[in-house]
Amino acid sequence: MKNFKVLLFILVGILAFQKVSYTQPDDEYNDLLFLLVDEKYDKLLYKSMGYIEDEDTRRDPLPYLYTSMCYFEMSKMEEYDEEFPRAFKDAVKYCVKYRKKDKSGFYVEDNAEYIDDLKRQTFEVADNYYQINKISKAKSYYKYLVGMDPNDWGSWLLKGVSESELNMTADAKISIETAMKGIESIESVDDYWQGQLLLLKMGIINYSEYLKNNGKVNEAKDLMTTGYNFLKDDNEYKIAYDEIMRA
Repeated sequence: MKNFKVLLFILVGILAFQKVSYTQPDDEYNDLLFLLVDEKYDKLLYKSMGYIEDEDTRRDPLPYLYTSMCYFEMSKMEEYDEEFPRAFKDAVKYCVKYRKKDKSGFYVEDNAEYIDDLKRQTFEVADNYYQINKISKAKSYYKYLVGMDPNDWGSWLLKGVSESELNMTADAKISIETAMKGIESIESVDDYWQGQLLLLKMGIINYSEYLKNNGKVNEAKDLMTTGYNFLKDDNEYKIAYDEIMRA
């Protein structure tokens, strides 16, 4: 019993100093948590996939989340490059699968730091494709962002812009209407994570630029004004705001 208490003390200490926190309520799937903290990623992947393939546990959200976390850590390490060349993309995909299982968002708060970090890096991949005009590839990652967090209105806007540029009119309409309805409901962003703010900012900027470039300057100005209420302290947003207002 004494040794067990010592182990828990050490575990809590490790988690407290992790760059990305990995936590969970209660004691569900502690075997996966311990493997993650111990950086035993091969064993973690084997065991988490076992839960996913098991009829009794395949509907549980946490094995999918741990699989995502495992792939995410593998994607940072050269030793896994050859065997798992798509580790980052798999991390994203399994996070989306996790969110589909966790429809109520029961585990989101306890794992918000990890999900937010993954969202930021996913946006970077999507934006790189967007900047070099590979819109279809960008759209696929924006879709993943929406799958990771269905209440991220910036992600919905980014997805909608890419769909508009691909002439996916019906899909774009749904995405943009969903985003705008969500943005109108925002009262404060004080509790937003860094990734949420980034995606909100870039979603508003990208859609405003799209509107301006398609002759809808007044709509672009209105949207930037709405975003200014939340993002006026962000230098990148202020630059984009001034440019749209001068149009």
